[in-house]
Amino acid sequence: MARHGRTAAAIVRRRDDWNAGLLGASARWAERADRCARWTARGVERCRRWAREGAERPGEMAPPSWFHIALPFGIAWYRAVGGTARAWCRVARPSCLILARILRGALTALAFVL
Repeated sequence: MARHGRTAAAIVRRRDDWNAGLLGASARWAERADRCARWTARGVERCRRWAREGAERPGEMAPPSWFHIALPFGIAWYRAVGGTARAWCRVARPSCLILARILRGALTALAFVL
């Protein structure tokens, strides 16, 4: 039994649990980045579809020119919001991997010391 009541095996097991948790978090961030990309693509397509439908049925909801004027703003909105969220997720993923490597090294060194 090592100091502080921990064995090297317990420290290694804890290290592996932390590492697995961080790798799982990294995978979840990758999934969220993909989800943001899909949301952005659906939003852009929705804006384009509304502009097409508005141009085909003038007078129902608004003049056709309004849809074409609003189209770039709608697309920019979806790309800005979705792109920001996707960028956040893409930065978080390697951060989890780096943290996992640092924690693994620190806990391994701790296991050898104890």
